[in-house]
Amino acid sequence: MDGLSSTALPASTLPAPAIPAPDVAGLGGAARKEPQAPPPNRRRRFGIAVRITLGLSVMALLVLLIGGVSMSSFRLFRVEVAALSTNTLPEVITSAELHGSLQKLVAQLPQLAAATSTPQRRSIYDGLVTELDSMQLLVARMRGLMKEGDARAGERDGNVRLLEQTRSTLLILAATVADLNAEVTRQIEYGDRQAEAARALSRLAAAIESMPDTGAWAARIGALMARAAGAMQLDHLSRLKGEARSAERTLAELARLSGGAPDPTGQMMSTVQEELFSLLVAPGGLFDSAIDRLQARNRAQALTGQAQVLVETVERSTRALYDSIRDQSAERTDALAALIAERTRMVMMLAGTSLLLAVCVHFFFRRFLSSRLVVMNRAVLARLSGNRGGVQGAAVPAALPVPVPVDGDDEITDIGASIRYFIDEIDRRQQALADNERRFRDLVEGSIQGIVIHRDFHALYANDSFAAMLGMTVAEVMALPSLLSVVAVTERQALIENYDHLLDGGQSTPRRRIRACRPDGAGLWVELTGRRVDWMDGPAIQAVVVDVTREVEAEDALRQSRDAAERALGELKATQASLIQAEKMASLGQLVAGVAHEVNTPIGITITGASQLQALIGELSDRHTANALKKSDFQRFLGDGMEMANLILSNSTRAANLVQSFKLVAVDQSSDERRAFLLRDYIDELLRSLHPTYKARTALTIEVDCPADLELDGYPGALSQILTNLIMNALVHALDPELPGRIAIAARLTGGDMVELSVGDDGNGIAPEVLPKIFDPFFTTRRGAGGSGLGLHIVYNLVTGRLHGTIGVESRPGEGTRFTLRFPRVTAAA
Repeated sequence: MDGLSSTALPASTLPAPAIPAPDVAGLGGAARKEPQAPPPNRRRRFGIAVRITLGLSVMALLVLLIGGVSMSSFRLFRVEVAALSTNTLPEVITSAELHGSLQKLVAQLPQLAAATSTPQRRSIYDGLVTELDSMQLLVARMRGLMKEGDARAGERDGNVRLLEQTRSTLLILAATVADLNAEVTRQIEYGDRQAEAARALSRLAAAIESMPDTGAWAARIGALMARAAGAMQLDHLSRLKGEARSAERTLAELARLSGGAPDPTGQMMSTVQEELFSLLVAPGGLFDSAIDRLQARNRAQALTGQAQVLVETVERSTRALYDSIRDQSAERTDALAALIAERTRMVMMLAGTSLLLAVCVHFFFRRFLSSRLVVMNRAVLARLSGNRGGVQGAAVPAALPVPVPVDGDDEITDIGASIRYFIDEIDRRQQALADNERRFRDLVEGSIQGIVIHRDFHALYANDSFAAMLGMTVAEVMALPSLLSVVAVTERQALIENYDHLLDGGQSTPRRRIRACRPDGAGLWVELTGRRVDWMDGPAIQAVVVDVTREVEAEDALRQSRDAAERALGELKATQASLIQAEKMASLGQLVAGVAHEVNTPIGITITGASQLQALIGELSDRHTANALKKSDFQRFLGDGMEMANLILSNSTRAANLVQSFKLVAVDQSSDERRAFLLRDYIDELLRSLHPTYKARTALTIEVDCPADLELDGYPGALSQILTNLIMNALVHALDPELPGRIAIAARLTGGDMVELSVGDDGNGIAPEVLPKIFDPFFTTRRGAGGSGLGLHIVYNLVTGRLHGTIGVESRPGEGTRFTLRFPRVTAAA
């Protein structure tokens, strides 16, 4: 509420009440006949201040002692933790990482030796090189950590020796892995060459099978190939070399056999023998590649064994290094734990001493200070609450006030005397405040407007009118945790901002209307205004509130009526648009059905002519085959064939023209594309598309009077829909199917680049009472015969909306009807 928040409740016409300040000096002087002597203020040698200083000094010494011990312990602890975190722990982690990298290396070495392809070998080798580089970096990091560490000389020297042994072994292992990679590379290369030679041998074997039978030579060739294929599976190098020598001897014998054979078989055998020699025993051949592959594999196995021995050496040295570093870390950790336990016991002893001293000081101050202050406080509270009968409800005559104790000889005694001196003045001031409060309530609580004073939205004062407005009592309003609880959630932030504005500026806010709510859930609207006031011990906000619920409800009812009308209008427009679209699609469907029926006839004639022409050609072919073809038969075929060809061509052309016209008009009706077009050509295309709908009316005449060069730039789809609806309207409503009829379509260009287009008929005409309603939606004179009443309404909307033009109608019963459209030649953009 504005006064409520700084967003203040609407301003009321009644000014906020001001609270007069009581004349304290005058009241005090009138009530006191004889001034009392001021309380004593004496200096003492051993007062409260000295006692407190002494106790606090002893406690401070203990605290300093505890702090010194704690700081010393903390420094030692920090040094040890720093040593662990910067040297020992990194050494443990690095040695563990070194051992972990070694395990990865162990897993990858057999994979490199077993690699069967170059990508696989390269991937495994790159991983091994990465792991070896990583291990070298870990060894270098470990050397740096050992140089920075503070371990004992013997332990450090032993670790350094293990580390150097690991580094040198890793260098040898890296060289071994490089050699192994080279051997595996050669093994894969020779294996690929062997596989290529084996594939060439298979192709040669297939070629030999297609050769003519050569007897023993072919059997020897087959046996040689079989032995070569079996030799490729051998893993023994000497046996493989023996097979190679045997193959050489066999090839030499085959050369002698092929030399003695007659040509061309001998030449073919020599060629096969030479190719076999090249594939099997020549350098780079099958046996040579297999021998090289076995040698490379044997060397790779030897290098793999050597690498495994080196890995085991590295594993033993890294394991010994890890165990040594772990033992050193455990020793330092145990020493740190012992140090922490020793210093913790010392600090706990000092803390216990401090706690004992604090208990003693507590009882000392309670005996000599706090207990006397408690008694004094009770006496003061009793006097301020109006209890003059004694402390704690003791029955003492009202004329005898509760005395403030002043026994003792210290500062508390002086304080008691001062309190006793001012207690009477407080009583008189309370009486003055009560008088001011009565005058204020008489002025404010009689107001018919709600008035509330609050600070941080906590009610400091509220009159009966404000409480009644919320359906609460004044006590319930004062008990609210926040006045924002009776305000709508959406209004609260604005109220908070206005509250801050009022406190900062101090000027009244204009009248504001907000939504509030009662505890029973009922809502109400209020207008409020607020201003800053000084209330009791600080600034506050005063708000004047007026209930305007009835006014707001009346405005809401009016607004809802208007919104309902607008929604109904929108729904009506949407329904109308959907019905118009449905009518357009129905018109397009009728056009499709008519054109399909019209196209069916020339297509049927075309098929008949083509089949007849096929029969003539077949008859002519039979006569020619039987050598019975005569000149007269051929001339008759030429005449009949030309007639059939002309029939096919004319009917195909007719069907194509119909389809082209329908395509142009149908595409325009189903889309809203804008383009330039010649009006006369477009009307002809449209009539050609509509011809199936009126071709049965032989007595109907449609005349078109339009310049051939009249070009429009607009929406042909809209124009097609307009002309289609007007022509169909004339066919359905104006003209009798059994009687002669005439439809005239005329167009011309008038001044101002405007087009005048008219569609007229000489039919029945329109009755005068019907003429004003023809463009209304859903109005039709054929309600029971399938009429929708949307045809002319669509025409009117398209002319006035899409073409930005006008439409008029002239009709007399029995003399026909004429629709006249006027629209720009170049339609403005939508």
